[in-house]
Amino acid sequence: MNRLKGIPYGISDFNRLRNDNFYFVDKTIYLPLIERMPSYLSLTRPRRFGKSLFLSMMRTYYDQLQRDNFDRYFGDLWIGAHPTDQRNHYQVLYFDFSKAGCSVPGDGMMASFNEYSSLVINQFADDYASFYDPDFKSTVESISSAKAKLSYIELKAKAKGYPLYLIINEYDNFTNVILSEHGQKMFHDLTHASGFY
Repeated sequence: MNRLKGIPYGISDFNRLRNDNFYFVDKTIYLPLIERMPSYLSLTRPRRFGKSLFLSMMRTYYDQLQRDNFDRYFGDLWIGAHPTDQRNHYQVLYFDFSKAGCSVPGDGMMASFNEYSSLVINQFADDYASFYDPDFKSTVESISSAKAKLSYIELKAKAKGYPLYLIINEYDNFTNVILSEHGQKMFHDLTHASGFY
């Protein structure tokens, strides 16, 4: 007897949704359209319209590390029968800025943002360490600034010819919380001119 599919309310992890037998509305037909767009995209829709799930699906589709799982996740979807040449072509760096911790006032906010970003970048270095020189992971981890970590990864990836794919989920969450909890002055100070964000 077939197990009933679950309703994926609040689930934005594509792999979990596909592994655990949840309903999934196939939007993979849009991947070729995205590939024809400019390099920098901003997906805007109201809350609960599936933006995070779509980004999670993109992460799995484009990630080199998921190459062996293509049929498992996409075999029965539209893109499974119509894969693009960019399928599993990138090293993916995926941020979710809703986890960046923006409720800490003052300099603590910058430290919290840097700490979150550094954790994500360190995980990237661990995941892709085998593609780089033996000291790649330890060098990334030894750099304290998330901005400097990103610069180092960009240089090393470019030198080796590895294309990078940057996905930022909840890109506006950090600034929205600052605006609502700390006001316009702090928002302006952090997001304009020499503000760290």
